[in-house]
Amino acid sequence: MKIRKILYGGLVALLSFMTVSCDDFLSEDPDNRVYLESPEYIAYLLATAYPEADIAFAEAMSDCAGDRGLDAILDDKALEQSYLWKNVVETYQGTPSYYWFQAYAAISAANHALEAIEDFEAAGRGDEVKEVRGEALICRAYAHFMLANVFAMPYNPATADAEMGVPYATKPETTLNPVYERETLAETYRLIEKDLLEGLELVPANFEEAPAYHFTRKAAYAFASRYYLWKGGDDNFRKAIECANMVLGDVKTDDPSSLLRQLNDPNSDYLGDYYDAQTLYTSSAEPANLLLVAVVSNLYYQPYWRYGMTAVIRQTVYRNGIFGYQWAYQTSGGYDYVIHRPLWAYYFLQEGLNANYGTMLSSIPLLTTEEVLLNRAEANALLGNYSDALIDMNTFLSKRLNKKSWTGTSITETDVRKSFGVDTNAYPNWRETSVNLFPYFMDFKDETNLETFSYVSAILAMRKAEFLGTGLRWFDIRRYDIPVVHTSVTQPTETLESGDRRRACQIPDQAQGSGIKPNPVENPIPESMREAATKNYPFGWEFVETPNEQ
Repeated sequence: MKIRKILYGGLVALLSFMTVSCDDFLSEDPDNRVYLESPEYIAYLLATAYPEADIAFAEAMSDCAGDRGLDAILDDKALEQSYLWKNVVETYQGTPSYYWFQAYAAISAANHALEAIEDFEAAGRGDEVKEVRGEALICRAYAHFMLANVFAMPYNPATADAEMGVPYATKPETTLNPVYERETLAETYRLIEKDLLEGLELVPANFEEAPAYHFTRKAAYAFASRYYLWKGGDDNFRKAIECANMVLGDVKTDDPSSLLRQLNDPNSDYLGDYYDAQTLYTSSAEPANLLLVAVVSNLYYQPYWRYGMTAVIRQTVYRNGIFGYQWAYQTSGGYDYVIHRPLWAYYFLQEGLNANYGTMLSSIPLLTTEEVLLNRAEANALLGNYSDALIDMNTFLSKRLNKKSWTGTSITETDVRKSFGVDTNAYPNWRETSVNLFPYFMDFKDETNLETFSYVSAILAMRKAEFLGTGLRWFDIRRYDIPVVHTSVTQPTETLESGDRRRACQIPDQAQGSGIKPNPVENPIPESMREAATKNYPFGWEFVETPNEQ
C-alpha cells in the first residue's frame, strides 16, 4: 500500500506529538509532510475538514442588523459593505472571501483523506477506514453546500440548470493555482447529495474524542435535514422530515424537549451570569450543540460592531413576543450600539507555554437540535401536515416563552391563524398585513394558500428569534426571497428587492484571478424559463415576480 504524504502546514502543530525527543527527531524524514499511514492519522487530518470561519457577513446582510450609528465602538469596512450588499473586497475574518478560502481548505483536507482511504481500500483494508470515509464525504458535502448558499443564487428546480453553482472539488490539489470550472447549480447540488447519501451510510454514531467537533450520525442527519429543506419541493420536504426524525425521534411519539436549550427556567444558567450563558451556549456538553467548530472569529466582538441588533430590532423581534406571549431570550446592553445576545464564548490560545500573546478562538455551533426541530416543523407545514407542525412548534415554545407571561398553555391552530393573518373574519386586513410579514411571497388573491402561509410565517418568526446573531436568518431571507431595507446614518438607504442578484455574494477577487467566473450582474435566466421559475418555485407556490436586473 502507498503511504500518502501531503504538504499541509496546519497539521504540523496538531501532530507535533510524533516528535518527542531529539533522537527521534533526527531519525525522522526531514520534511513537514503528514504521513497518512493509519486510520488514526486520517482522522487527525479530518479534524481540519470543517470550515474554520464564521458568517458574520451574513448577519450584517440580514434584517437582524441595523446601523447603530457613529457611537458604535468598532466600525468595520467589510461589515458596512455586507450591510449595504456591496462587493466585499476585504479578506479577513468574518468576510465572504475568508469563508470561501476556509471552506475550500476544509474540502482540500477531506479530499486528501479520501485519496488516502482509496489506498487502504485497494489494499483490502476498507473496513478500517469506513467510518473516516463517511466523515470525509459529509465534510466535503457540507462545505460545498454552504459555499453554494453563500456564493450562488438560491436553488430553484426551474432555473438550477441555468444558474452557476460553485466548483465542486473532488481531487486533492497537486498543482499551483489549479483552474476550476463552475458547473451549474443543479450539478453542484447533485454532487452534494451524492456525497451526503454515501456518507450517511458510513458515518459512525459517535467518536471517542471530541464528538461534538465531528460529523456524528446525528450531526450528519441534522445537516441532511437542512439540505433537503433548503433545496425545497415536496419530495425533499418529506426527506427533511425523515432526516430530522433520525435526530429527534418520531414527532407523534417522542418528546425531544430535553435536547433543546433550556432558556425559560429561572434556574437555567442561560438566565444567570452573562459569561456562564456564553460558555454554555458554545459548550460541547450542551446537548443542543450537534456540531461545533473552533474558529478565529470576530463574533465575540458582537456588542461593539456598528452593524448589528438595534433597539428597534430588539423590540420587534423579542419584546413584542409571539402569540401574545413574551420571549424568554436574554439580551444585554442598555445603549443602542451595544445591544446583543450573549452567544459566543471565546478563549485565548497561547503561542507558547510562557507566552503572553496568542490567538482568540471561539467555538461556534454549526448545527443544533433547535434548527432540526424547526426544519421539521417547516417541512410539515409546507406539506400541509399542520398538526405535526404544531407539535414541534409547541415543543420549541415550551423552552422559549417567558413563564412570567405564559402559563404553559399550548398554542392552537386558531392562535396561528389569528396571529399570522389567516382568519379573515377576525383579521379582515390580512392581505395588507401579510405582505408586510411575508412580502412578495405569494399571490395573495388565492386564499387556498392561507393556511400554509400562516404556519410558515409563524415558524419563520421563531427561526428569526432563535437564530438572531448567528447569521442563519440570511439563508431564510434567500430561500423565501424576502426583501430587506437597510438604512444608514452615513449612506443612502439600500433595498434588497425580491429577485435581487445580490442575494449571492460575489466570487472573491482572488478566485476570479485564478480563472473562476464571477456571478453575473444581469439575470442569466432566459425569459422562457422565468414563468416556470415563478410558478414552480421549490416551495410549490406561485410567486409574484418582481425581478431586479441591475
